Amino acid sequence: MKNENSVWNFYAPVYDLFMRANRAAYAEMYGMIRRAVAGKTVLELATGTGLIAKNVAEAAESMVATDFAENMLAQARKGYVPQNLEFRYADATFLPFDDDSFDVVIIANALHIIDAPRKVLAEIRRVLRPGGRLICPNFIHGSMSKVGEIASKVLTAAGITFEAKWTEDEYERFIEGNGFTMMSHVVLNAVIPLMYAECELKDAPLKKTYSLFDKLPELPDYKNWVPKGMITALGAGTGVLALTSLAVNSAAKKRRSSAGTALAFLLGAGALGCGACTLWCAYAHEKFSYAGDRKLSKQIVEGTARLVKIPEGGTCLDVGCGSGALTIAVAKRNPGARVTGIDRWGAEYASFNKELCERNAKLEGVSDNTEFRSGDAARLDFADETFDAVTSNYVYHNISGADKQKLLLETLRTLKKGGTFAIHDIMSEARYGDMREFARMLREDMGCEKVELIDTTNGLFMTPGEARKLFLSGSMVLYGIK
Repeated sequence: MKNENSVWNFYAPVYDLFMRANRAAYAEMYGMIRRAVAGKTVLELATGTGLIAKNVAEAAESMVATDFAENMLAQARKGYVPQNLEFRYADATFLPFDDDSFDVVIIANALHIIDAPRKVLAEIRRVLRPGGRLICPNFIHGSMSKVGEIASKVLTAAGITFEAKWTEDEYERFIEGNGFTMMSHVVLNAVIPLMYAECELKDAPLKKTYSLFDKLPELPDYKNWVPKGMITALGAGTGVLALTSLAVNSAAKKRRSSAGTALAFLLGAGALGCGACTLWCAYAHEKFSYAGDRKLSKQIVEGTARLVKIPEGGTCLDVGCGSGALTIAVAKRNPGARVTGIDRWGAEYASFNKELCERNAKLEGVSDNTEFRSGDAARLDFADETFDAVTSNYVYHNISGADKQKLLLETLRTLKKGGTFAIHDIMSEARYGDMREFARMLREDMGCEKVELIDTTNGLFMTPGEARKLFLSGSMVLYGIK
């Protein structure tokens, strides 16, 4: 398997775009893999841009994802990467791992394009621990639709060579002829049918503890800062304005009405503006989505949570908790502490509410050390020096008419001396005033032990380009110790 001039290096920058057609099938597959790898040490071969690894790693104890195309790995390392996931270069036919190293090995949609798949399976057998599991989803070619046949031909024309075009039965025989027992499999509906399979070593006793058709565990729902309803409404508005513009313009031409032509022009301009907003919202929704490829919201939340340090038995306040994402992330990182999330859960974010936060906390296993209550960031219902840590994420800039520095001081009022603060927001001068002077005041006038302004648009949470496109320029964390 040569890496030089690999077709995969060439297609790495656009690989995720090609895979979006299979998003529904992949989402179903992620759920099944998360169940199989829960608490296990995991190796993935041919990870590509890390789509699977990034979506399942957090369920595992640890995960190493490998590929032989350096450009694919470069793409995989971009954006959100779970803390327990490592991307490494490796040739699947000659793995740089000791015998009996992993509980689970994943190789998805790769065996049919590898020129030596038997060598790969032999290496997998070597690195799997006794009783380990192979997860080997693969596209199959037995009963493709016309769309699938066209897609297969397009991929071939693009230089992607299929070394094997297995049917469902042929793929099962191939796997079982190379040292594994296929415990169960299911064919998922994708452009080219996707056969998901879980296998065990042939000489190992079968340990089937669930059926692939069992209901998958529920996942938390952290919603999206750009809701789908907004995109739908804007799209509908674009269509209405465009059609009305055409109708008015047609009538104006018949009547030779300059006023009608002007109105049609304004309606057309409105349609273009509304269409541009629709496209931006769709772009932003994809970037922010916890289920999307980029997972920007998750990267921001996890990055902020890493800064929050709470002593054992201590307490933390999350101001403007929304769907509970940051409250829960902090609670998971500080299991010996109690974290309180407050929000007013206004009409503009109607899908965010206390019940959603509590459900998410339960699904994430932190119900015992979290609580959620209504609250106002401008007038916090807590005494001075109540908490050992305070945090917030993208909240204060949404509070119109309020002095943002006063909001920060109100939050810091509730923090104990020696406590940690990590507050992330769009702290541009237009919104917040001179934050360097504010930081100096916290250090010198209020006696804070440590104060930093951490730019999060330089690659820490997002790239400068992402910040500009998503109107997040000026994002930074006010971090320190009181």
